[in-house]
Amino acid sequence: MATGAAAGTVRADVAPADVLAGLSGVSLVAGEPDQRAQAGRLLDLLMDGLRHRPA
Repeated sequence: MATGAAAGTVRADVAPADVLAGLSGVSLVAGEPDQRAQAGRLLDLLMDGLRHRPA
């Protein structure tokens, strides 16, 4: 997270523990092989939320 924030590719105001909690949530709700598509969509949402957007 720190490297991405320093490079300007991810938001600097997101705590690494929050990202891990989000990843844990994805694995809990979409951890079965038949839920792979849902897991992908949830990970896309998580990554989109982490992207840095200039003001």
